Amino acid sequence: MKKRLLALLLVLVLLIPAGVASAATRYRVNTGSLKVRQMPSESAAVLASYRLDYVLTVQSSKDGWSYVKFTNGKEGYVQTKFIKKATTGSAWITNDDTSMRTGPSGDFIALAKLARGRKVSVLSWGSKYSYVSAGDLGTGYVVNDLLSRKKVAPSGNASKSNGASGGDYDAWVLNAGYRKVNLRTQPNSKAPIIASYPTGTKVRVLAHSSTWDQIQVDGNTGYMMTKFLNRSAPAPTEVPVVTDPPAVNYTAYVVSSNGRGVNMRKGPGNYSVMTKVPYGSAVTVLKHDTKWDKISYGGKTGYMETRFLQLSLPDGVPEGGTPATPVPTAVPQFQPYYATITSPNGKGVNVHYKPDKSTSNVHGMGNNGRLEVGTTVRVIGVTGYWAEVEYEGKTGFVMQQYLN
Repeated sequence: MKKRLLALLLVLVLLIPAGVASAATRYRVNTGSLKVRQMPSESAAVLASYRLDYVLTVQSSKDGWSYVKFTNGKEGYVQTKFIKKATTGSAWITNDDTSMRTGPSGDFIALAKLARGRKVSVLSWGSKYSYVSAGDLGTGYVVNDLLSRKKVAPSGNASKSNGASGGDYDAWVLNAGYRKVNLRTQPNSKAPIIASYPTGTKVRVLAHSSTWDQIQVDGNTGYMMTKFLNRSAPAPTEVPVVTDPPAVNYTAYVVSSNGRGVNMRKGPGNYSVMTKVPYGSAVTVLKHDTKWDKISYGGKTGYMETRFLQLSLPDGVPEGGTPATPVPTAVPQFQPYYATITSPNGKGVNVHYKPDKSTSNVHGMGNNGRLEVGTTVRVIGVTGYWAEVEYEGKTGFVMQQYLN
């Protein structure tokens, strides 16, 4: 009887697939940047990249690769050597208003503010940030410098939600004049773009803050600027019936949002400009594609972006010609807003007198024309890649990539 039981147990063990974990196990990222891939191969497509201390659960492991799921819901394959099994425990918050964030960095949304003396369950001790559970305030990341393994006397103040935990609702993309709105991997205007979505796209808000929302859309999880999301569904609009143009040699008309002419280029991309074709002009499309059309105009052959061509004659343009005076489109007035200085190397950013790196710094603005990371400025205008900012009564120009 005992031999038969042992034999049965051996058969059951052999039926368990090799390399498959019996239950999801919590781990943390143990490298500066961990690539998540579509397949268990270094040549496979990269789905995302996660920083040190980001927590994940391992679903299965085999041949140096693990299939994992991160705390923001993203799944994929990572190299097992770059993750480390989580250690748990208890800790106490050492300072009032300690931020508990959606990710292991100060760039992420603060879900709650924890009071001194609040006890938390550490689900993963990290190198710089730890992943904790704060009971009714949920789970998130807290910087290790504000955690103590020894009991800390409470300050008497209350821990509170930061307004970012009020997610789990539907919203719609409102692009406010932009063609599409970017979904990024982190709440930072320089973070990699996951995808772009047009007005009317329905999303699910997971976490909300004053500047960035964490959302899910089309199976993607990422961050979108709060100002481009609206809780009210857009009013339905009539969808025009569009017939596909013939493959080649058909007439189309040049259009633009500002009523001006459009460049015809030597190639399908950032090639040199051959000529500027006036608004409403008729051209012959020699080859149609999703982004660039090959066209003929004025005896010349070149390329124009497909979005500037339509099959019907634009309103106000007489048959066979262009309008004598194109009707200008009203340009929305720039609305100033506040932003903070950021920098990939953590150093300050120069403020120039003009939108040109070669010009001198604005003396008396910040530290001799240099603003430190985290400084809040008022953006009063945008010129190409530059933003005109105001700080303590002085104005100057910084590159837009250094504003969050």
